[in-house]
Amino acid sequence: MKTMRVSRNHTMAHGCHNRATTLVPGARVKMVMMGKRVSKVPKVAPRWPCLYPQQGHLLGATVKAKAAASPSYDAPSNVSGGSQLESLCKLSEVVRNSVVLEDGESFRDASCSSAAAVTSRILLKVLRNPVGLRQYEQPIESALAYIEQTQPKEKDSLGLVHCSLDKAMVNLGSLLAEQVDGRVSTEVDARFANDSAKIVEQVNYLSKLYEEVGVKPDRILYRIPATWAGIQACRELESRGIQCLMTLVCSFTQCIAAAEAGASVVQLYVGRVRDWYRKNPNAIRNPDGPREDSGGVLGEVGAGAMDPGRDLVAKCYNYVHKHHPGTKIMAGDIRTKEDALAISGCDYIVMPPHLISQLDASPSVLGYNDGLRASSDDEYVDLLPELTLEGASRAEFSDRYTGGIKDEATFRVQMGECGRSLLDSSLQRYKDSFEQLEPYFTKIAGMGNV
Repeated sequence: MKTMRVSRNHTMAHGCHNRATTLVPGARVKMVMMGKRVSKVPKVAPRWPCLYPQQGHLLGATVKAKAAASPSYDAPSNVSGGSQLESLCKLSEVVRNSVVLEDGESFRDASCSSAAAVTSRILLKVLRNPVGLRQYEQPIESALAYIEQTQPKEKDSLGLVHCSLDKAMVNLGSLLAEQVDGRVSTEVDARFANDSAKIVEQVNYLSKLYEEVGVKPDRILYRIPATWAGIQACRELESRGIQCLMTLVCSFTQCIAAAEAGASVVQLYVGRVRDWYRKNPNAIRNPDGPREDSGGVLGEVGAGAMDPGRDLVAKCYNYVHKHHPGTKIMAGDIRTKEDALAISGCDYIVMPPHLISQLDASPSVLGYNDGLRASSDDEYVDLLPELTLEGASRAEFSDRYTGGIKDEATFRVQMGECGRSLLDSSLQRYKDSFEQLEPYFTKIAGMGNV
């Protein structure tokens, strides 16, 4: 049977890129529904976004058709197509980045409830939100009561505030652990980012608190800033079986060092990296690429355009899955649904609720049959990811990336200007969040000023 090679030039409005694929004449494309909970399916059959061969690229992922097993005709389906959220959840674990839910809603009711995070910024939002405060008032109050009962009377008031903050985060984390099927990540104080001993000490304390409330270690990740000290703390903790998520990773060098230290998860930031290069158009985006890689101002991201944030996710995904398969990649700071679809296949994609809702409301062709194809005996074809283990195995990296990073000075130099700038500025924001949290606990505890 002859095949034809067709160019894909579908617009980014449908999440597509320039690519070529092989289509078999007479073959009908089917999509396999994912056996995974999603919030809703469109009530009406959507228009077919990639009906014609030249538009064979859908949702930023590759669609592959196989020959029909028989020429019999299959009548049009009365079943609506699925959503882009369903398609994406087939390829990546999609994680909601907010704990603030609608009244009466739990994480189990919300879309993409597989994992959750407790951070200083999320806790600060909860405390500043009257509705959120009522919902989480009991975990916070019980944290203060716990500290009063367990901490020595002579302990200084600032130490008590820090302990109560840790306990509040654990109480909230344990509550979320009951509502999600996956792991809950808990943030380490960013003010310890350059002190590996203090990071280890705090994680040991948080682990003890989680053990007391009955949350198993394999349900918890500890969010540690990817400074040199943070990575060394991760090495020690992971060697003891304590799972770490290295956060604030905005350079390939940080990813390499974290993976070498055995980090369970490395979190990258698509939007922040893109923003930095837009503000610094003369910076070299790829030190291993051609010199022309610098000097171009990023405009609107479109088909075939370089995007430093997305490219960093792809490069890190390929590297860790080729050289450190025990480490997973999490992509955060996703600004548009096109961002998410362009990195489909990434282990975890963290998105705000409004983008999850957009994807849920956007139709795909999952389960849809237009009645123009050949046979009900066609083999089902899946929606394949942009990032794959097979692609990672073929990726090549220079020796300077596989030889290891031996010291902090080399680490800081190889991070590059973008990595250093974003790490330092992001760390400051997280430090500020912890500073802003303390007055709430001081006031609630009735300690006055500390």
